[in-house]
Amino acid sequence: MNWKEVEEYLKNDDRVIVPIGSTEQHGPYGLFGTDHMTADRIARGVAEKLSIITVPVIPIGMSVHHMTFPGSLTFKPQTFMTIVEEIIESLRAHGFRRVMLLNGHGGNRDTVKTALSSFINDMPEMRVYFRCWWEPEEVNSYIKENFGDREGHHSSPSETSQMMYHFSEHVKPVDVEFKEMKRSEYFADKNTFRKLYPNGVMGADVNMATKEHGEQLYMKCVSSISEEINQWEKA
Repeated sequence: MNWKEVEEYLKNDDRVIVPIGSTEQHGPYGLFGTDHMTADRIARGVAEKLSIITVPVIPIGMSVHHMTFPGSLTFKPQTFMTIVEEIIESLRAHGFRRVMLLNGHGGNRDTVKTALSSFINDMPEMRVYFRCWWEPEEVNSYIKENFGDREGHHSSPSETSQMMYHFSEHVKPVDVEFKEMKRSEYFADKNTFRKLYPNGVMGADVNMATKEHGEQLYMKCVSSISEEINQWEKA
């Protein structure tokens, strides 16, 4: 799009999607961009379905716990909070009033919610919605039904399936030994995280991932999130 197209769009609509992800290890089989690539694809699908705007994805998030795995990138929580705030401020300045932060990385949740609580009272005209793609009931039910306890918490079959669907030339089925989830009794730093999950996988069974599951999950995400956005009231 160009600025004239955005100007015209804002005469009739004030909704926008901001996809958020991360660039971090996803086990010995997953791509670094899994979280932001998945969020971006879903955001684009929703935007096309509803004829609304999605901005470019935020590709780096809060991933400090992954930093013993080469190639992972992270913002400090304070940096990430500032980025979220300034993007919303930019959208506000142009006339957007209803914003969905569509998240693809579980590690972003607390930081984004803290960021929102720090500035949203100064923007009473804004309506900001925060949604992780796996949260809608239809999507969550599919994950539980097909993967159960083996969905795990990172490098999961649900996200790997979507990557297989969208990027099949880069993500291939592999045989990775399933290991039960371990937890630290204290807030784990990056070194403790590496000791608990030496291959980067958190209690997930990637062997359950398929391209077919990925297609179903993508379609359910787009459908569910589109319905949520359609129910928004005007700010």
